[in-house]
Amino acid sequence: MHSDSDLPLQEKRFFNAQHVSDVKERCQLLISPFHQQKPALFLDRDGVVIEDCHHINDPDQVQLCRGARQLIASAHCYGWPVVLITNQSGIARGFFGWQHVDRVNQRMQELLGPQAPLAAIYANGHGPDAPAWTWRKPSPQMLLEAATSLNLDLPRSLLIGDRLSDLQSGTSAGVAMLFHVLSGHGHSARASVLQWHKQRLEAQDIAEASPQRRPALALLDTLEDFPFLRLKQGSPAPR
Repeated sequence: MHSDSDLPLQEKRFFNAQHVSDVKERCQLLISPFHQQKPALFLDRDGVVIEDCHHINDPDQVQLCRGARQLIASAHCYGWPVVLITNQSGIARGFFGWQHVDRVNQRMQELLGPQAPLAAIYANGHGPDAPAWTWRKPSPQMLLEAATSLNLDLPRSLLIGDRLSDLQSGTSAGVAMLFHVLSGHGHSARASVLQWHKQRLEAQDIAEASPQRRPALALLDTLEDFPFLRLKQGSPAPR
């Protein structure tokens, strides 16, 4: 596993009308860009890859969600880069700093192990009142930035999240398929996810001539229920 000093860290600064704030958007690229476009598997962090401990900032509290290691290892085996996209509003709220996010991420990667590597980690520290153009989900900006930096094929990519905002970000980015999982906030969000999906289908029926393609939605109890055959059948071409 790479040490912190080995990992390229890119940071973006968030500007407002009065001043330049502290860093609110960061990406950690753990692989080099692909020569040819590849689809990716996008995952939320808290509640999808690791258990949601409500603004987790202690690496000793990190526990992998059921099926996380197996899913990421399988994706890697079939040639799918796995990109983490996470909102960390605890930074804007003053609960913790980036050093705490880094320690949690490092512990998460240690638990995943070398057989289940991540391609990149995109994180933002904006609060709920962040403008729509920032990286905070439901904005698609983290996915769009990843697609540009790593040469990813978004229309063939997949996304798994436990919150509605995760799925909305994937929809706006134009991914091929969304998966909603019951871990994390999944139980409390499932009803709103189904209502949102119903409204999307109704809107699609009304505007059948619209060129905009809406991604399909699949429901999972845990990551162990993920259709792994989808990864095998849709395996990207060699790098």
